[in-house]
Amino acid sequence: MINVKNVASEFSKYIEFDSNKKGTKVGVAMSGGVDSSTVAYLLKQQGYDIFGVTMKTFKDEDSDAKKVCDDLGIEHYVLDVRDEFKEKVMDYFVNEYMNGRTPNPCMVCNRHIKFGKMLDFILSKGASFMATGHYTKLKNGLLSVGDDSNKDQVYFLSQIQKDRLSKIIFPVGDLEKPKLRELAKQIGVRVYSKKDSQEICFVDDGKLKEFLIENTKGKAQKPGNIVDKNGKILGKHKGFSFYTIGQRKGLGISSEEPLYVLAFDKDNNNIIVGENEDLFKDELTATRLNLFSVPSLESLDNLECFAKTRSRDVLHKCVLKKNGDKFQVKFIDNKVRAITPGQGIVFYNNDGNVIAGGFIES
Repeated sequence: MINVKNVASEFSKYIEFDSNKKGTKVGVAMSGGVDSSTVAYLLKQQGYDIFGVTMKTFKDEDSDAKKVCDDLGIEHYVLDVRDEFKEKVMDYFVNEYMNGRTPNPCMVCNRHIKFGKMLDFILSKGASFMATGHYTKLKNGLLSVGDDSNKDQVYFLSQIQKDRLSKIIFPVGDLEKPKLRELAKQIGVRVYSKKDSQEICFVDDGKLKEFLIENTKGKAQKPGNIVDKNGKILGKHKGFSFYTIGQRKGLGISSEEPLYVLAFDKDNNNIIVGENEDLFKDELTATRLNLFSVPSLESLDNLECFAKTRSRDVLHKCVLKKNGDKFQVKFIDNKVRAITPGQGIVFYNNDGNVIAGGFIES
């Protein structure tokens, strides 16, 4: 068992904990990576009564999480969510691609699985809170961007139901990833040098095409035409599922100017291509908005704020116009490149707090 009694001075420079919560029971969502493992060390040192939980999703869970729990002398649970994960995340992922959209599985998983079923499990074990290794803050009960500018993880958390936030702790929102690794090494976290997980956990790197073919029984391979903006046929595509907005490489067409995927014409099974300047748009349609700092969809009408259309995007000033249960998002100062249907769009205020999160429809 690791002795963590002397870590207080090292971490207190960066992280402040609520001493009134000492002894409070907390379930730590543990993937086996450095972020969640370090969270477990931190909370144990601070006097919380903690246990670890690892999800079994599409394959066997990471054994490193169990080893870290053994190091700390805390209980470790494995929560089998394979059925829910396939239905809510993997099937959604495949269906979005089949319909010419580029999905964001992390957003869906966070809403339904990690901060849905997993949070419910943790609370059922008598815990008052669930803790995770996200580089995120909670300010006045609202999601807010953490201090690591390279990791805006609130983008991926923006579909969590607002009423669930009161049961969640994000202990490392005041840290940057390199500093966390340094501190993890100092206190002997066994996975301090472990590589970050891949972007899509259930698809091997570089194997998206194979994954989609296998999980659609070949239906993803529905060839059609690649056309320019005027409808001129330039070549053939291998199926919508293998392309995304803004893609340049791998189109198999020749042109004097570089050409990029602009849109999918589902009715005619065509992929439309054009030049880079054609990728810039000054508006989009957003749907399925999840609210945080406003009481109703009506409160968003005519609201000026900032938006991101991808996690590593910059903030774009915009104004929202309500249209039924959807919103037209008009960008004020500049156009946005490669707006991609199916991806998330997240709205922020001046302080980095999330106002609402939704999905790009068009």
